[in-house]
Amino acid sequence: MTTPFTRTVLAVPASSERFLTKAQQAPASALMVDLEDGVAEPSKTAARQLFAKAAQSLAAAPPALWLRVNAVSSPHLAADLAAVRDAQQHIDALVLPKATVAAVADLAARTDLPVVALIETPEGVEDARAIAEHPAVRALMFGELDFRAELARSGGLRADDTSWAQARIVNAAALAAIVSFAGPTAAVGDQQQLQTDCARQAAVGFTGKLCIHPAQLDAVRAAFGPTPDMIAWARRVREAVAQAPASGAITVDGSMVDRPVIDRAQHILTEADQ
Repeated sequence: MTTPFTRTVLAVPASSERFLTKAQQAPASALMVDLEDGVAEPSKTAARQLFAKAAQSLAAAPPALWLRVNAVSSPHLAADLAAVRDAQQHIDALVLPKATVAAVADLAARTDLPVVALIETPEGVEDARAIAEHPAVRALMFGELDFRAELARSGGLRADDTSWAQARIVNAAALAAIVSFAGPTAAVGDQQQLQTDCARQAAVGFTGKLCIHPAQLDAVRAAFGPTPDMIAWARRVREAVAQAPASGAITVDGSMVDRPVIDRAQHILTEADQ
């Protein structure tokens, strides 16, 4: 699912044939075809049919193909999974909304496809570690807009700083050695807001971010991947290590370099060299 990291996930409503066609050219790491919130209730059946028709050509495009099904509690999930069975060979992962430990176990019992767990409820945030540890789960994603709605339901009408919830999700993913994705920026035309959100989310430690428009992809990729300065620093670390004696301290740019620093530099170079 990651080569070496999935940075950009582009959401595409399954109900739009035009969007499904355009998405095949999008420079995203993964396409998340949406059967859930992005599809109006009366259009669910038609959306499944459109996805089934487009699945083979979508899978032939460079991005990984993910399908966001409806939640385990939804009456639409059974029909979603029937559509999945017809196109399973083309799908890289299922995105599960309202993920909880029980919901992940339920979905995993019905399909052998990998799962991206979309955490968007208080229960999901609290159980992020257990969700991440399920063998079917390959990634966590934060549904920030839904989570804020949950907080508003309990009186948190001004909830804006969700960094504490984000940190739980990022740490749970790191413990399970899987990737994590930040929630989308709803202001599609506001590049400044997008850059602000990306900087904040990347600083927390998310691997990448869900995008809701192709125009967001470049900024997200730049925000979550290594910068030219990071790559140059990592190369200086690699050169210093190569020239260092078998023992003794190493300094780069006036700072001490030890094993954790060397490992971080190597991770940066691994992605930069792809």
